[in-house]
Amino acid sequence: MGINVDANLRNADWTKRTWDLLDVKSKEDLLRYLKSKGMTMNDFKKLPVYQFNKDKLDFLKDL
Repeated sequence: MGINVDANLRNADWTKRTWDLLDVKSKEDLLRYLKSKGMTMNDFKKLPVYQFNKDKLDFLKDL
């Protein structure tokens, strides 16, 4: 039995230091993306992709 590091969004994202959500370029895009994934903003803020980019992207700074 192996470990699937991409089994879910949190695991797939554990090494992310860059913004890889290419279709998400605004707060509105992010809200649509989260809704499509059934994820809350609080869930998203726990992910490395947010943590490593919250000070780099203007629309993430305002969340």
